[in-house]
Amino acid sequence: MQDLAAWLQKHLSIAYVPGHEFFLSLHVLANPDHHTSRLGWAQESLSALPASLVKKLHQFSNMSNQFLDAMDFLVPWEERYEHSVEASLEQLQAMDAAQFAQLMLGPVYHPRQLQQWMQGHTDDLFEQLKPEHRELLRHPLSTKRRFLEFCHAYLPFFRAEERRIEPWLVRAVHEGQERIAADPVGFLAQVHPRLKVHENFLQFHKAQTYTFAYSELAGIHLRASTFVSPHLLLGICGEHISVGFAVDVPGISTASTIPADFTLKMKVFSDPTRTAILKSLLDHPYCTQQLADLHGISEPAVNKHLKLLVEAGFVWSERRGRYVFYRGITSRLEQLAVDLHEFIDMPAPGLALSTPKPSERRN
Repeated sequence: MQDLAAWLQKHLSIAYVPGHEFFLSLHVLANPDHHTSRLGWAQESLSALPASLVKKLHQFSNMSNQFLDAMDFLVPWEERYEHSVEASLEQLQAMDAAQFAQLMLGPVYHPRQLQQWMQGHTDDLFEQLKPEHRELLRHPLSTKRRFLEFCHAYLPFFRAEERRIEPWLVRAVHEGQERIAADPVGFLAQVHPRLKVHENFLQFHKAQTYTFAYSELAGIHLRASTFVSPHLLLGICGEHISVGFAVDVPGISTASTIPADFTLKMKVFSDPTRTAILKSLLDHPYCTQQLADLHGISEPAVNKHLKLLVEAGFVWSERRGRYVFYRGITSRLEQLAVDLHEFIDMPAPGLALSTPKPSERRN
């Protein structure tokens, strides 16, 4: 590209989208240990939420990839989503059954496949779905109603934090707009360590590498967020892409620590028998008795390994009659590459985090 700076000044934008921040706050609450800079807020919020709301939080988190898929309808170039959380929830309310099911499941299955399942068709792939997803496909509209009720019940709790963070988000947007006008290439290059700006294309290094030629893009939309760190959050919507832009808020960041969930995931692979059990569960569902026979160990030993696998998020369970069957989650293993990248990106433990100057911001 002859003049990348001029192209970016025309096609690169930054905005604060309240609905985007709303769903990301739910993502942090569903997995607080992973977001060390937000851990204090998450712990306080979870203590303040009613137990029934916390239960629904985890139910809908399991259904929607920890709420990351649930916000994909917030298309980045439409200004209506910048107005309020309510404006976003109104768009969610307007979705039909198929649209809502597709949103919650994410871009994994073809719409025709989902439509067949919603009409009552079952096959081996349907039986492999998590119970939450089978329930969603059988009752999409009632699930949508319950999801919206949950969102509106949580909204007052989010409002308290929104009042605190909104001035910093608005300020970050104005500073970002100034930097796009002055030095768009340098600004974009500092958005995240795993976002690489090349002369003719962008690269995002996640579980896989995503490459976008500027000539094929109509817009790059940065979404300011106090909840997105440490993720390199990428949304793809036709010729438009959206990227999470982390904003530090004074008083929120704490000394860097190794995320507890990362340590737990690594512990899974410290035992060869536990690793073998996980491999078995990726191929087929088994109950405790079957796993004990398969691996030549006692049922109490199997239960000990399963407890850690479930806690680490690699396995889900479902009761069938007298037995509880367990199944491995392949996508969580694929996510390990991202976890390792984020571990490498984070500051060394013991180093205090400070709010960087605009020219020094990297996350």
